[in-house]
Amino acid sequence: MSIEAINWALNHAPIPTDRKDAAALAITLIALANHAGPDGTEAFPSVERMIGYTRLSRRTVQRALRSLEELDLIRRGNTRVRDARIERADQRPQVYDLVLSARLSTGAEAGRQDGTPLTSTGRQQRPNGASAATKRGVSMTPEPSFNRPRNRPAPSAPGGRSAVSPVCGQCDARDSDPVSARVVWLDEDRTRSTPCPRCAPQRSGGAR
Repeated sequence: MSIEAINWALNHAPIPTDRKDAAALAITLIALANHAGPDGTEAFPSVERMIGYTRLSRRTVQRALRSLEELDLIRRGNTRVRDARIERADQRPQVYDLVLSARLSTGAEAGRQDGTPLTSTGRQQRPNGASAATKRGVSMTPEPSFNRPRNRPAPSAPGGRSAVSPVCGQCDARDSDPVSARVVWLDEDRTRSTPCPRCAPQRSGGAR
C-alpha cells in the first residue's frame, strides 16, 4: 500500500464529475492505488479483490478499468514483479501503473476544495443563482438591508455646522429628519401628535 498513490487517487486524480460512472472510476482507482508502489507502479490486484473493495459488479470494474485507461489515468505496466510472485499464468491479473503526473489544474484543485466539481471539459460547475461566493467567502452580490439605519450622520450645512440639531432620543425621529418631523405621538393609533418639546421647544405647545 502506498500513501502517495492513495493520496493522488483521493485528492488529485482528474476524474470528471459530470460522467455517470465518475463514482465507479474513483473507487476503482483508489482500489488500484491500494496496491501500487510510492511511484504509482506495479499495481496488480485481482478483479475479485477489486470487486470486494468496491462492491461493484465484475463488468462494472472491468469497464471502469478501461475508462481509466482511456482517460490516461492508468497504463499497463511491467509484468516482471507479478510474474515472479504468481507462478500460474492463468491466475495473473493485469499490471497497472498509475499516472501520478496527471493532476488537477490549480484552478480545478481550488474548485475541489470549495466543493465545486470538475467537469469533463475541465471547467468548474457553479451553482445556479445571482450571487456567488468569492475565494474568501465574501458574497459578490450584497444583500439589501431592511433595517432602517438609526445612526446616520446628519447633513451638514455650509461652514461645517450641522443643518439640524441632533435628536433627543425620546421621540421617534432620526438625525436626518427635519425638526418639523420630530413629534411625540399622543395615542397608540398614532393619529394625534405634538411637536417634540426637546427637539423643537419653540414649536411645542399644542396637539395637531
